[in-house]
Amino acid sequence: MTASAPALARPGVRRRLEIALGAAVVYVALGAAVSHAPPGALDAAARPLAGHALGVAWIFTYSCLWPVLVSFGVIGAAIAFAVHGVWRERIVTAIVTTVVFWQVSNVLKDVFRRPRPEYWYVVHESSWSYSSGHAMFATIVYWLWAYFVWNSPLPNAVRVVVAPLLALWGCGVIWSRLALGAHYPTDLLGGVLLGIVALSLASAARAALTRERA
Repeated sequence: MTASAPALARPGVRRRLEIALGAAVVYVALGAAVSHAPPGALDAAARPLAGHALGVAWIFTYSCLWPVLVSFGVIGAAIAFAVHGVWRERIVTAIVTTVVFWQVSNVLKDVFRRPRPEYWYVVHESSWSYSSGHAMFATIVYWLWAYFVWNSPLPNAVRVVVAPLLALWGCGVIWSRLALGAHYPTDLLGGVLLGIVALSLASAARAALTRERA
């Protein structure tokens, strides 16, 4: 038996891998169903949401574009050098997961090749529509850090303010993609599913490595 086999066989690690596999299966099935078919009822129902509060929507959308994400990564890397313990592990986990799945998301867009909605506002994005990178980033950046802050030893006054704000910001990012006409709801669901795959795999790797060191 290899050195890594016992770690992968542990219930906590195995459970995370099962979640990643389940989310991946649903992600692929959804992508296959929607990418080369006319928009379904759910996607059509979201059409009236487009074109409203465009200034606010662009702020949310911009918060998941590369200048902001790269800035977060640089700041996070600098902080990681200055701190130790669980916060360093969290920062490294977040940066590595974001970088890796940024590329995975781009590759998968070229696999599914779903056209963007014909209606759009502010910026006409030329990449494929499924799945939404912004929805994935909302999950693995803003919602992940909401979880980290909530489950931290920070003062309660900080936790109960910062964690919900981060969670709501992630929701705002997802809403903004509908408001700008950049995605269909099923694209956003796919992005969240891909984010779940990313976080589950990252959590499994972190748990396995932590236990191996122990």
